[in-house]
Amino acid sequence: MNKVEIKKAVGVIQNELAKYGLMTPSNGIDFPVSIMVEQMENETGKMVPHIVAKWKETTIVSDGYDKMPHSKTGELNKWFNAGLFVNGITQRAEWIKAEFEDCVAYLEDNPFAHPALFNK
Repeated sequence: MNKVEIKKAVGVIQNELAKYGLMTPSNGIDFPVSIMVEQMENETGKMVPHIVAKWKETTIVSDGYDKMPHSKTGELNKWFNAGLFVNGITQRAEWIKAEFEDCVAYLEDNPFAHPALFNK
């Protein structure tokens, strides 16, 4: 992808995250999901641009539950699809935005449930 295509893909991702309340640029930098473009090595060893999304979500850990960092990475190449990439995040929007206590209660009732199925 060239720089114009990358900028367009980032715009699609930002718009979708904003639509779900996961990214609100007007509220400063404190939002549930952050995205950035980073140079990373691909499977052939070349340094190429990748989109990286980061957020925290409630997870079962050895001694209970905790808000743990999660991320999703995609190589920005001719096969990259911004809509598909962001859908993997927005499908769990309610889970990412939920209060810790609500997530714990959900996991206690459904320990193997997928975060995308969570709703208040």
